[in-house]
Amino acid sequence: MTERPATPPPANTAPVSRSRYEREKRARYEAEQFLEAKSRELYQANSALRKQAESLEDAIRQRTSDLEAARIEAEAASAAKSIFLATMSHEIRTPLNGVLGMAEALNDTPLTPAQRDMLAVVLQSGRLLQSVLNDILDLSKIEAGKYDIEEIAFDLKEVVQSVEAMFSLKAQEKGLEFKISFGPEAVGWIRGDPNRLRQILGNLISNAIKFTSKGSIHVLVSVNVEGDGHELVLVVKDTGKGISEEEKIRLFKPYVQSNPAISREFGGTGLGLSISRRLCQLMQGELTVTSREGHGATFTARFRVTPINAPQVLRAEDPEEELKRLLRACPRRILAAEDNKTNQLVLKSLLNGLDLTLDIVSDGSAVLSAWNQAPPDLILMDIQMPVMNGLEATAAIRSAETLRNLRRTPIIALSANIMRQHELEYHAIGMDGSVPKPFRKEQLLSAIVHAFKHAPTAPSSQGD
Repeated sequence: MTERPATPPPANTAPVSRSRYEREKRARYEAEQFLEAKSRELYQANSALRKQAESLEDAIRQRTSDLEAARIEAEAASAAKSIFLATMSHEIRTPLNGVLGMAEALNDTPLTPAQRDMLAVVLQSGRLLQSVLNDILDLSKIEAGKYDIEEIAFDLKEVVQSVEAMFSLKAQEKGLEFKISFGPEAVGWIRGDPNRLRQILGNLISNAIKFTSKGSIHVLVSVNVEGDGHELVLVVKDTGKGISEEEKIRLFKPYVQSNPAISREFGGTGLGLSISRRLCQLMQGELTVTSREGHGATFTARFRVTPINAPQVLRAEDPEEELKRLLRACPRRILAAEDNKTNQLVLKSLLNGLDLTLDIVSDGSAVLSAWNQAPPDLILMDIQMPVMNGLEATAAIRSAETLRNLRRTPIIALSANIMRQHELEYHAIGMDGSVPKPFRKEQLLSAIVHAFKHAPTAPSSQGD
């Protein structure tokens, strides 16, 4: 095949190539300039982001540091509050034990009617102060999440009637009709917390009597079936002054009266309803109110309980009579450790007339010495004492019992430190129970009876 000769390029090919070259060169330059500009922008943006990230990290570190400081400060404040409450409780309860203890002992002596009336005022005022102190401590424990709800069996009607007995005379003195009714399901035994039931119902009835000048107070106790559980319902209805909508907003706030004038006229700390509502909530319930000013009020408390069959129980004997019976069968010796002279006198007065021997010493070291000489049948141990405190003395006794294979001596704490952590500490150290100051004669005698009835006959062991 004959090859065709190549077509020569046009005459203007060189200028076109140069022009294209120039365009490409310019485009390449512009692209490089654009990329360089974008690179600078990206670098600057990255630098800005890096600085912002560093700034955020600094802010986060500072915030974390601030939060940690705030946490430490809050924990310190909480610890300081707990220490203050424990100290306040101890320092108030110790002299209050002297006031109430001696007043109760005096009440067992021959008195004229006028003297008995005056003594009743002393007892009532002292117990009111004790109630205020208990309310403050209760609220503190609830706020700290350290409030324990019990689950024990009790006769519902019996507990409610015990509250009724506390307030019937007060209602009668004001000329009020006071009536408690029971629904068909509210007459048996239930499992729950009887003390919290008393506290809630007592607060509601007390308020109803306080704010009702004429008319009536009706209480209805019922048990409702709620899903797979049962709910105890307490309805307290009065014909008192009623509550305005504005007052309802403040009604359940702690330390707040619904109306400042109320505090001046009726007194009170403003804690009762707040504590009652929180207790209901702790028991998976609620406390509500319906009221119109001038038309009385109806408070409804509801919380979970468990109905049970009535157990076979013996009615509790009066603790003083039971103790006398135990002492007739076998005389006992009690060793008490108490450094406060007034409280020593309280113990002597409350245990006077019983067929027992009471020896009193003033510190833990003296307790240990007396126990070494002749172990008593029971030790009543104060906690805060000079030389050696009650916890140290108890630990020393328990250790010696184990080493020497001796019978365990029952030890009961008599203490103005009644916070939950204190009770746990007493148990952990080897104490067999505690009676909080100020205590009533019945409380003290019940604890002594329990200790005598459950006193071990075998030698102590480390696991006790």
